[in-house]
Amino acid sequence: MIRRRRGTLGRHGAVLLEFALTGPMLFALMMTVLEGAWQALTAATLDIGAREASRFGATGQAMPDWLPPPAPTTREEAVRRVVLHFGPYVLQQDRLSVTVQVFADAAALSAPGSARAGAGGASETVMYDLSYQQPFLSPFPMLVLGRTSLEHRSRMIVRNEPFPPP
Repeated sequence: MIRRRRGTLGRHGAVLLEFALTGPMLFALMMTVLEGAWQALTAATLDIGAREASRFGATGQAMPDWLPPPAPTTREEAVRRVVLHFGPYVLQQDRLSVTVQVFADAAALSAPGSARAGAGGASETVMYDLSYQQPFLSPFPMLVLGRTSLEHRSRMIVRNEPFPPP
């Protein structure tokens, strides 16, 4: 005796229809989670780079001994290289902007025009301002936000150690 299954083809068709309706939503949700994780990783990497660069800059060294060659020509270039060293697979050099400004003291931070460029001398207050443009992984944020990348910023304000002049 042969038994026939009725409705097997109908059930398979229903599964395909349900997947066709829910699949795009699941894919969009997955891409949103991946995009959020990628942008969060970029922000965290930039913060770590800013922290390590400001820690290096506060010591007054010309170059950290752990930084691979070639040797940077200025302390400002060394600061940039330190930031890039801590984000080798996330941060790209052409999308990173590093501004280092020196203030006489912490009170001068609020006074417009009181800053000068550079990593500063002993016991001076220095602000490290990092900006990074991270492009989106998928076209969904581009469509929603109307732009192709997200700007990440990180600022660190430190007081240099009382290191001896060079």
